[in-house]
Amino acid sequence: MRLVHVVLTASVLLLSGCTVMSVKECQVADWMDVGQRDGAAGRYNRFTQYEKACAKGNIQPNQSLYDVGYTKGRFDYCQPVNIFHASLNGGGSYQVCPYAQHAELKPYHEVAAQYYQAKKAQDEWFDELERYQSYLLDPKLTKENRDSYIHRIRELKIKQERIEFNYFDAERKLARFKREHDL
Repeated sequence: MRLVHVVLTASVLLLSGCTVMSVKECQVADWMDVGQRDGAAGRYNRFTQYEKACAKGNIQPNQSLYDVGYTKGRFDYCQPVNIFHASLNGGGSYQVCPYAQHAELKPYHEVAAQYYQAKKAQDEWFDELERYQSYLLDPKLTKENRDSYIHRIRELKIKQERIEFNYFDAERKLARFKREHDL
């Protein structure tokens, strides 16, 4: 259950972006918690950014508490299954983790990221094909536009085999990796 919480927390924080802390937030911040959230989200240490943001309110963040929390959060994040799931969803990086773990974590990131990219390319290809096909249904379409859309559809169909091959190859590798690593 704790692992699921860490993965969900990391996913939510990755999606929330990198907003700078307000002066009001600086006043009430639990610096250990802030550090832990940053680490668990797979972010690089952002203490310097908080320092700059809080300086506007003449507030000095507690670096030692932040560092303790960041180390704990990063430890939670830098687990193979967390890197795998974050990368499978288009985020995630093992490079924020201690260098000694890179060799272990890199395969989890790479296979998941490859699948994510192949799936994204396939989805984008399909959406574009569908869009151009729907353009052809417009009864007010000019001959010039119709010819242009038909040409684009042909180009997309030429790409289809490569895109589908990449997707199925990534899907096969992902399935094998999941079996081999009990994911």
